Amino acid sequence: MNWNHLPTFLAIAEQGSLAGAARQLGQNHSTVFRRLNALEQDMGVRLFERLQEGYVPTTAGERLIELAREADLSIQKIERELVGRDLAPSGKVRVTAAANIARTVLPPVFAKLKKDYPQISIELVVGDSDYDLNRREADIAVRATSSPPEHLVGRQIMQLDWWLCRRKGSRAQQPTSIEQLVDIPLIGADSSLMRLKVFQWLEANYSKQIVARSNDLSTMAALASAGLGYAILPSDQQEDGLCRLLRIPESEGALWLLTHPDLRHVTRIKVVWDALVQRCQGQDR
Repeated sequence: MNWNHLPTFLAIAEQGSLAGAARQLGQNHSTVFRRLNALEQDMGVRLFERLQEGYVPTTAGERLIELAREADLSIQKIERELVGRDLAPSGKVRVTAAANIARTVLPPVFAKLKKDYPQISIELVVGDSDYDLNRREADIAVRATSSPPEHLVGRQIMQLDWWLCRRKGSRAQQPTSIEQLVDIPLIGADSSLMRLKVFQWLEANYSKQIVARSNDLSTMAALASAGLGYAILPSDQQEDGLCRLLRIPESEGALWLLTHPDLRHVTRIKVVWDALVQRCQGQDR
């Protein structure tokens, strides 16, 4: 059996179609189709029923899903443990952070790292999505959260609170209390940011005032700067075109550094980690 066909098999099982698997894997439809056929021929068994509503696993396919997921976890563990043996401060470190952090906090850190450790290469992935650290989609995540995942190693590096913001110079209403939010247009978050309590609170209490949504804090700030509505933004985000009006009560959160336990002693990752801690804690003061 060609082990390289297992990710294709799992993607089809998760997506229920060849087209969905192709999108997930970043491959074309014909490649996914060819690899599935090759896997079925290698194993001598039919793994999916090709039905009108999609690809449905056969009994053999259901069993292979269980075994393939176990194999996938084992391969991930092998990769992490081998990486963990690397003692040299060199190689690639993949960091993920929200756009405002990536734009304002991280560049000077990485510039200094390049000077001090020229053999370390930084790859910065920008966005508010949760990248899977188990699968090494990122080595370090800089993430705003009130409850970091228990299976990761984390360190709180900055306290955050949240503010109602609007465009500078606007003659629009200036709320002085939370109760007045019922009278103004608000910019909300989509599902990917609902892990943050402040947006859960906003959705539960003021959903009727939400005129636009985004999965990115910097985009929310840009929408507010354009006059579309009022945005709720964290204290670490400074925007020239916005002014802060009202602190949102009971919205305290924190900025965390996160990594996988198997990677915390890798020299190059520890070097980047320590530099981020020093920078962010200095900025918090």
